[in-house]
Amino acid sequence: MTGRAFATVAGITVPLLAAVFGTTASMAQVAPPAAAPAEARPAPPPEFTKVCVRCHPSDKIVEGRRYPAQWDQVLEQMVARGAIATDAELDAIYDYLVAQYGRVAINTASADEIAQVLHVDQAAAETIVQYRRKNGAFADFEALAAVPEVPVAALQQLRDAIVFQAP
Repeated sequence: MTGRAFATVAGITVPLLAAVFGTTASMAQVAPPAAAPAEARPAPPPEFTKVCVRCHPSDKIVEGRRYPAQWDQVLEQMVARGAIATDAELDAIYDYLVAQYGRVAINTASADEIAQVLHVDQAAAETIVQYRRKNGAFADFEALAAVPEVPVAALQQLRDAIVFQAP
């Protein structure tokens, strides 16, 4: 997971103070759009249940989609409030949250982020980024769907995860 500022002390992960208190206003003020129905998702990893659900119900955690950096902030806040988890557990939770409840700013995101959030292979994500660089920002879903060799059906299923404005 990128951007996470944690230190490990005696095998337990703790956030660095700058990471806990250094949130950006643009991310904190964006209300997450609704996520797809739960029945369309795989079960959460055991780390999620062990670490997250101990303190609050899972529906509180995943009430909407967030950018990967916002999920990073959620995990930092959990650890700051006393959640105990190893780096490996936090990575598994982060990967699950981003893959199942992530959103992506299609006009600024990296190919890696596009692939992870939209569940497309790396080649398709690279195609989207290259097309964007060559032709400019995507105005809407139809413009994105017009990119040659992009799995439109897969993107359609995660349309609620795609944001066309920069975060």
